[in-house]
Order: sequence, then structure tokens, then C-alpha cells
Amino acid sequence: MATITDYFGFTFETFSHRPTRSWLTILGILIGIAAVVSLISLGQGLQDMITKQFEALGTDKVIITQGSGQYGMLTGVAGNERLDDHDINIIERTRGVEKAIGIITTFAKITFGDELKYVSVMAFPLDKFKISDFPNARIAEGREPKTNDRYKTVIGYNIANGDLFKKPVKIGDTITVADTDFEVIATLEKMGNRQDDNRVYLSIDSANEILDNPGYSMIYAVTQTGFNPDDVSDYIKDRMRRDRNEKVGKEDFTVTTASQLSAMVGNIISAVQMIVIGIAAISLIVGGVGIMNTMYTAVMERTREIGVMKAIGARNSDILLIFLIESGLLGLIGGAVGVLLGIGTGQLITALVEHPVFGAFKAQFPLWLVGGALLFSFLVGSLSGTLPALQAARMKPADALRYE
Repeated sequence: MATITDYFGFTFETFSHRPTRSWLTILGILIGIAAVVSLISLGQGLQDMITKQFEALGTDKVIITQGSGQYGMLTGVAGNERLDDHDINIIERTRGVEKAIGIITTFAKITFGDELKYVSVMAFPLDKFKISDFPNARIAEGREPKTNDRYKTVIGYNIANGDLFKKPVKIGDTITVADTDFEVIATLEKMGNRQDDNRVYLSIDSANEILDNPGYSMIYAVTQTGFNPDDVSDYIKDRMRRDRNEKVGKEDFTVTTASQLSAMVGNIISAVQMIVIGIAAISLIVGGVGIMNTMYTAVMERTREIGVMKAIGARNSDILLIFLIESGLLGLIGGAVGVLLGIGTGQLITALVEHPVFGAFKAQFPLWLVGGALLFSFLVGSLSGTLPALQAARMKPADALRYE
């Protein structure tokens, strides 16, 4: 009686005799698995990075921006539409709101010495907010701005360390923002994102003075202890809707919590992943068809061998297992190489995007992804070889021995 070792020995002998055809057969599986592993790992890494960013923002904040629609939060921050002090007053009088903080984000020219650059500028009210309240913002040198620090500024890591200008900008130096001089009173630790590390932080009063009617890019509403941010979000929506005389679903503003925004971005990432993975699945189908074709060819080439094995006592189940194992291993080997290639691709892209231009995130390779990819590739191979294996198992010994 044949053992499982005999089955695998027979299969590996076949691989060694026909290596070129075997590798060409598994190419489709390899490409598909590599694409799926790399895409899911990168998407998982991006999702983890975004989740950490919003966790750092805090679960007690509700974010209000001008702009409607599902993605108003994103378009409101990046676009030209702005909120104003009237909106802050409305929000501060809403149930469950402890305080409302107007934030300005824009781009402006800054000069140091004879060099001119355009960078991100963020302004906030010094009496309500601190630098350390921004996600991942930590002071490396210097101090927090005080309420009366009108023409003082805090600068990002790249500005302070000579990655933006030719020379580092030190505490006590003067930089010019929108044609107005500011003294540097603090520098920040590296945040890993070029825009953040090139950023200049000002007081809201200074921004209102030197920028052209900037308005607020967003408003942070800090919830009172004991209130659910999702409930407070609904209260704010209702209050602003009534103030603007707008109907439900027709608002020209967006109110969301950090958790809602994280989930929304996660849904976008998942949707993109599913589309691209669906395209990659075509390669797996092609690979499965290739394995099936190869196994049919193998059955024809080994017809006489099958006859000999049956003549000396091999059962139909033995023949069936031999070909199923062979097709399954074709898929598994393709999957294993694909997983390694996918991990390598993910690590390469991680290394590239660690460059400050893109921000930093790390591709994730959870065990369920690696194990699932290997299991799926084995199943694709086994299923693709089922029909050829059945054909081989059903051969009559006499007909197989007569086959030329």
C-alpha cells in the first residue's frame, strides 16, 4: 500500500523532470498571490497609520468643516470654503460642548536669509489650544507659545534641522511669514511627514493679521466629560442646521468625530483594495486554468505509468491522490513564492514611502494573510487538478497499458 511519502516522492520526481513547464504553470498563481499579499499588507499598514493618527487626535473631539457630502471633512480642510467666529459661537452653545477651537490651515511663503519657500501654516488660539494638542506634535526645544506671543512661531523638524533651508533655523532666529517677521521660540520633534515637518505654527491673531481673510479651515469641538462624541456630533449638526435654515441632507457643512472619520477613510481604502484585488484575482484564474491544462497533459504523458501502477495493485484513490497532490503543490509552490514576492514588494514600498515626501507607514503582514494566501493557492491548485485527477483514476489498466 502506498504511503503519503510515496505520493509526495512521485510528485517531486515529476517536478524535477519537467522544471520549466512546472514554473511556467505556477507563474499565474505566483503573480496573483504576490499582488494580493502586497496590496493587502500595504492597505493594512495605511489603515493602521490612519487609526493611530486619529487616536492621537483624541476621542473627545468633534471636527466641523465647511463643505457638504460624505467627504466634506476632507474637501473642507483642503478647499477654500471657511468657517467663522459665528460658527464657533453656535457650536460653543451646543449641549455637550466644552469648548470650540478654530484652526487655520493654509500655505504661505516664508523666508529665512535670502531663501524663500512655500510651506504649510497652521494657526490656533493660544488661550484654548497648545502645540502638544496636535496629533504627534512634541516640542524638541523651546517652550509652548503663551497667550501674548503675538509675533512668535514654532517650526517643524525639517525647518529647524536644515532640511528645508540651507541652514538650520534655531531658537531666537527670525523668519518671515507672509512678509511679517516672527521669532522662533520652539522646534518640534520629527513627525515623519514632510508637510508636518515643514510646518510653521502661529497664533490665530497673527494669522488673521497677515493672511487675507483666512477664516477657519476646521473647528475642533471638545466634548464635555460624560457625553458621547457621536451624540454631540448630532447636537452640533442640528444646531448649525437650524442656524443656517438648512434641511437634513442639504447641509453645506460637515460634522464628524475622529472615529467616524477613521472609519470613512478605512472604507475608502477597503474599496480600493477590493477593486485592485479583484483585478489580481484574474491572474489566479489564469493560473488555475494553467494548472488544469498542465495536469491534463501530465495524465496523457503518464498513461502507461498509470496502467503499470494499477496492474501492480494501485487503487483509484491512489492515482487520484497522486494527481491531486501534484496539482495542489503546484499551487502551493506558486503561493509560497508569491507570498515572498509580495512581502518583498511591501517592504520595498515601505522603504520608499518612509521618505518624508510621502509620510511614514509600515506594511503589515499578519499571520492570517500569509496563511490564508498559502491555503488559497493550495486550494486553487487542488481544485484545478480535480478533473484531470478523476480522469486518471478512472482509466482501465488494460487500456492504459496499450496507450502509445
